[in-house]
Amino acid sequence: MPQSRVDAGREFEELVCETNGWRHKEVSPKINWIGKGRSNWVKIERVGFNPRRFVPNIEKSKFDKYDAINGRDQKIEIKKYNSSELRSWTMYSEPIFKVATRSQLETVIEKFGDGDYNRSVERYNNFVSGMVSNVGVDILNAITQSNIGIQCIDRFIPQSELEYRWNIRSGWKGYNRLSIEFRLR
Repeated sequence: MPQSRVDAGREFEELVCETNGWRHKEVSPKINWIGKGRSNWVKIERVGFNPRRFVPNIEKSKFDKYDAINGRDQKIEIKKYNSSELRSWTMYSEPIFKVATRSQLETVIEKFGDGDYNRSVERYNNFVSGMVSNVGVDILNAITQSNIGIQCIDRFIPQSELEYRWNIRSGWKGYNRLSIEFRLR
């Protein structure tokens, strides 16, 4: 069941599209990580928890992120913010991977901590910190430049007026999350 903020965001996106005559089409990045295994957790384990060896498979990944397509086939991201709120860093995207469910929690405790919760949190967070150099500027640019800009509540902001960065923040049960943030230049 989606969170209420997700539903509110989708309703806002649909309203913006209807108002502007755009096609609503939500597209999110899908990063396929190099390695053997059915899940990211298994792939991470098989690279020895070494973040330098856990890299995106560029050919199999999709880095597009947008919510709408205008009449000229240009892709646009839609955010339910007033542009005045964008003077400080604001979340742009969900984490590239995260611990968010009980079944994931059990797997991460086993794989990262050999059954010890505290050890798993420490090892996982160290791994996430090491990921910044792997995803780097090229991946950041591929995701953020896949659209012409951001439509906010009060105005459209072209890419030339925006800047982006990777950010590590605390997440569920103490497991950090690597996300993209943005702000006005």
